[in-house]
Amino acid sequence: MSEQPSKNEKATSKNEKALSRREQKKLDRALAGLSGKTRRASEEEKKKKRRTRIYIAAGAIVAVLVAGLLTWDSGLIQSHAPALTVGSKSYSSVEVGYYFNATYNSIYSYASYYGLDTSVSLKDQEVYTGYTWYDYLLDSAEDSLTSISILVQEGEAAGYELSEDGEAEVEEAMEELAEEASENGVSEGYVLRAYYGRFMTKSIYRKLVQESVYASEYAEYVTDSFEVTEDDLEEYYEENADTIDTYDYECYRIDATADSTTDDDGNTVDPTEEETAQALEDATNLASELEAAFASGDDDTVAALVEENGLSSYSSISSSYFSSYDFGEWLTDADRVDGDTTTITITPTTTSDDDEEEEVETVTGYYVLRLNSRIRDDYYGVNLYDIELEAEEVESEDEDDEDAETTYDMDTALENITVYQDLWLSLGGDSEAFASIAITNSSSSSASNGGLTENVYKGKMADVIDEWLFGGDAPEAGSYAILEDTENNCYYLVYVDSYQELYYWQTTAKSSIQSERYSDWYTEASENYEVSTTAFLSTLTVI
Repeated sequence: MSEQPSKNEKATSKNEKALSRREQKKLDRALAGLSGKTRRASEEEKKKKRRTRIYIAAGAIVAVLVAGLLTWDSGLIQSHAPALTVGSKSYSSVEVGYYFNATYNSIYSYASYYGLDTSVSLKDQEVYTGYTWYDYLLDSAEDSLTSISILVQEGEAAGYELSEDGEAEVEEAMEELAEEASENGVSEGYVLRAYYGRFMTKSIYRKLVQESVYASEYAEYVTDSFEVTEDDLEEYYEENADTIDTYDYECYRIDATADSTTDDDGNTVDPTEEETAQALEDATNLASELEAAFASGDDDTVAALVEENGLSSYSSISSSYFSSYDFGEWLTDADRVDGDTTTITITPTTTSDDDEEEEVETVTGYYVLRLNSRIRDDYYGVNLYDIELEAEEVESEDEDDEDAETTYDMDTALENITVYQDLWLSLGGDSEAFASIAITNSSSSSASNGGLTENVYKGKMADVIDEWLFGGDAPEAGSYAILEDTENNCYYLVYVDSYQELYYWQTTAKSSIQSERYSDWYTEASENYEVSTTAFLSTLTVI
């Protein structure tokens, strides 16, 4: 509380006010005595001084506004003002925009497939009613950054440090940025702005990459930390055998609908009732014939019927997707035995018959299938390196012969793959040497990983590799071979690095158990973090 003025202070204040009034009267009398011209000049001088003060004040305001605009245009606000806060960490709109634009970049090439028009503002296109593509990408960005931030903060609290491999991954990302900039004759900043928005910088990019790598690595560390016992594996298998087991089966789809036609004017003409009935009858007869061939084990007839009628094969659907198909329940039935066959009506379309006022079921087709075997995968997955070398196509001597069969130079491909093998052996014949060759010389999808595919299971690789690995005695760790693939016109150099420690089904079960436990852990951990946004989130820059 402020002190009260003394009596003397009050008196002094009163005298000052009185003096002020006396001085004002003297001034008024002086002004009254001035001539009109002089008085006007005096008033103009006052106005001029007032205008000067106004101009100075206005100039100061404009200067502040200009400085603000310059600051805004520089990206200083967007790069530093908190737009999203997760626990104790805050992120700018530039950082949120990184994930926004990264997701947009990933779907850009497939935009038309998703119904997205890249020439129209994201805010003017809806994913569904009331929810725009901008909303979707922003929500995705917030979710991604929130998850990463929680993992980073959890890892830091636990004292986890990024591994050397993780640090190398960050540096590799920075090197790739530099290479792309160099290849296109632009600066690294230009590349970053093109991908992630006009205010993205190299330092922000490095930070985001490092946090992303750290979060991923810590999530893997937490997942692997959950111990899984043999009892856990057996219990999980008993509860999930239908999706863990491998099914060797053959399945073909027979269409039972009649095709529409087109009249002379190009109009679509729906099939008649007679045509529809005939299509169903033909499909029913074909299904019976195909199932009979399955049941008798007449594979030649099965193959002929499939080829003659152009039937679609559904024999490679994984058990994890059976629930999406009408035949899944039949295959997973506990009473099913090897060799069982069946014909399953594809879920019919139900319509209303207005004339008879009752529902009519329209059969659209059949699945005809045979179960050859259902097994639990009691074998060890392989950690395999491979180099794929495609043979070059040989040009036909008669360029005008459209019926000439395409041939491939397999001899030269064999010579070249042998050169790779000799080079690998001369470099030590180990996984590191193999990777150094595969990463730049293999056309296999594993090339980016140095040729390594971990936990290879039956049916995962090309048939010739699958046969070499699982067709007889399993090759020992360290074994290698050159394999010819005439079906795909290529050669493979393959090298068995090691085997998994658990059976394949156990590896699958363990992974699922640890994933479930990690999910529970993350859900519990995330409850300790408050997530909030600010108005600065709207300053996000869309590329």
